[in-house]
Amino acid sequence: MSTQIFVASTLYGALTLTAAIDSGQFGPAKGSRRILVVCTNTEIPEVTTPLDGMQGFEALRPRFDAVISWNSVIFPYHPSLWDPRVEDVPMWRELLGLRWNIQPGPLELVVESIQVKPALAFCKIFREAQITVYADGLMTYGPTRNALARDVYSRIRRTLYLDLIPGLRPLLLSEYDVPPEPVERTSVQRVFAEFGQSCGPVLASLIPAGFPAGRSGAAMLLGQYLSSIGLLTEEEEEALHLRMFESAVNIGFTSVLFKPHPSAPQSFTDSLVVRAAELNVQLLVLETPLLAEAVYGYLRPVVVIGCFSTALFTARAVYGIPAATVGAREVLRKMRPYPNSNRIPVTICEVALPDLEGNGFAAADLLNNPGWVREELAEYVATVGYCMQPDRNPHLRERAVAYVTRVLPQMDVRPALRMHFKPDLLYKLSLPGAPSEAEMQMLENAKKAKQGKGGPNVKPAQEELTVESFKDHLEAGETDAARRIGEGILKERKPMDVLIGMAHLYIKDEDLEQAKRMLSLAAMAGDERAMTWIKIAEVAALMGRDGKSLRVFAAEEALRINPESSAAARLVKARGARKVVKAMG
Repeated sequence: MSTQIFVASTLYGALTLTAAIDSGQFGPAKGSRRILVVCTNTEIPEVTTPLDGMQGFEALRPRFDAVISWNSVIFPYHPSLWDPRVEDVPMWRELLGLRWNIQPGPLELVVESIQVKPALAFCKIFREAQITVYADGLMTYGPTRNALARDVYSRIRRTLYLDLIPGLRPLLLSEYDVPPEPVERTSVQRVFAEFGQSCGPVLASLIPAGFPAGRSGAAMLLGQYLSSIGLLTEEEEEALHLRMFESAVNIGFTSVLFKPHPSAPQSFTDSLVVRAAELNVQLLVLETPLLAEAVYGYLRPVVVIGCFSTALFTARAVYGIPAATVGAREVLRKMRPYPNSNRIPVTICEVALPDLEGNGFAAADLLNNPGWVREELAEYVATVGYCMQPDRNPHLRERAVAYVTRVLPQMDVRPALRMHFKPDLLYKLSLPGAPSEAEMQMLENAKKAKQGKGGPNVKPAQEELTVESFKDHLEAGETDAARRIGEGILKERKPMDVLIGMAHLYIKDEDLEQAKRMLSLAAMAGDERAMTWIKIAEVAALMGRDGKSLRVFAAEEALRINPESSAAARLVKARGARKVVKAMG
C-alpha cells in the first residue's frame, strides 16, 4: 500500500490539496492511505484555531484517512523552529511510522513552503519519500526564497499550484527544473463550492436578510493587517481601509462588507463605521474568522477590493468576481528588503488589477488578454524575480536583460518600474541602463550627504547601524547580521523595534535571560501604542512560563490603550504557551 502525507497550515492550503485529490492528481484512493498533518505555525499557536477546527473543514475531511496535529506530536516545541537532530532522525521515522500506521510501500510527502520548517523537518524524517510541493497563492509566481539541499530538491517531482493567472507560470523551484502543474480548474471550482455550501448556515446567521440594500449589490473589502509585518504603520493601514471604502462609494456602492484580518485592531473597524454613518452607506463588518472565499460563494459581491492578496485573484479565477486594488503602489514603494517574498504579489496586483484611485474599471482588463500576460506580465515577473535572487536564478538573466532594455524608455511614465529597477540595483547586477562607476559614486555621495552620513572617515560598519538596516536583515532571515547590527545600536540607544527584535533572536538562541532583559527595557519605555504592547506580549508568550508575567502585563497595557483589541484579550487569557526552542533534546 502506498502512503501520502499531506502537510497543511492553512484552510486555503487544505482546499488546494482537496481539489488536487478530487481531480486525480494524487492517483486513485484505492490502495492509498492519505494522512493530513495539520501545522499551526502562528507565533502563538495556543491562541490560534487550527485549520481542522475552522468553519468548513468538515466538508474536506472525508478525503483523508487520518487527520493529525503536528503541534501535538512535537509538543511543546514550535513547528516553525523545531528540527530533529541528525542522530534522532531514525527514531522519529520509526516512531511516526508506528503511530501513523505507515505500511511498507511507496511514500509521497506533500508540503508547502519547502524552504523552511516544518516542511524541511518532514523532508529530513521521511528521507525515502518523493516530494510534491504545493503552493496556493501569488508567492508561487516568485522565486524560491532559500537554497535547498541536494537531498531535498532531487526528490521534488512537481509544484502543484492554483492557476489564478492563466498563462503565467510559477518561478518557484524553477532553478531546480521542477515542473509546475496547475490544479485542474473544474475541480477547484467544485471543491470551493462545496466548501462554501458548508459555511452557508453560519453566514446566514451573520449576514442580515436586508444586506445588501439596493440594486447595485455589495462591494467587499479585504483587510490584510500589513502593519503587523512592517509594510505600513497602523495609521497608514487604517487610512488605507478608509480609502478602499470611499473608492467603493465613489463608484456607486451603497452597501459594503468589510472582512478585517482576525488579528487587526478594533480601531481599524471603528473608523469605517464612523465614515459609513457620515456617508449614509450600509456597512457590514464580518468579524467571525472565515475564509473570504466562503463569503464569495454565499453573498456573491459585485466587486472585491483589497491592497494585494491572493483572495483578489481567487475571486476572479474561481468565482468570476471582478477585483480591484487600492494602495498597491504605495506598499511597493515601502517594500524592504528587496527580496521580500511579498514583492511579487504586490507587483502583480499593482500592474494587473484596476486601481480604484486611478482609472478604476474604466481601464482595460489586462488579465483577459493572453498576449499581455505572456509578453508583458510574465517577463516583468521573471525580471523582478531575477533581481530578487540573482545568484540562484542565472537562467532568468537573459529574460531580465531583454525586459529592462525594452522598458527603459518607460521609466518616467511607469513609476513602479523605478521602484524595482533603481540605479544602484542596475549597477550591482550589470543590467542595461546602469550608471557608470563615476555616476554611481556621485549617487552614493549624494545619498550620504542627504542622510547626514557623509565624510571620508565614515566606516561602512557604522553606516549599517540603523534601525531600518536591523529590520531589513531580520526580515530577510539574516540573523547573524541582524544580531551584529542590533548589538551595535543598543550600545548607544534603545529603539523599541530593536529591543523587541533582539528579544526574538535571543529566544531562538535559548537565552531567555537576555530576552527577558530586552522586553523589560521595551516595557520600561512606556509606549502609548497598543500594537507595541501586543508585540511585546507576543514575544514574551514565546518564552512560556518564563515570560508569563511580561506577557500579561504587556497585553493588559494594550487593552488599557485599546479596550477593543481582540489580540490583546487573547494574550491576557493565553494558557499553556510553551517555551520555543530551535531543536529537540
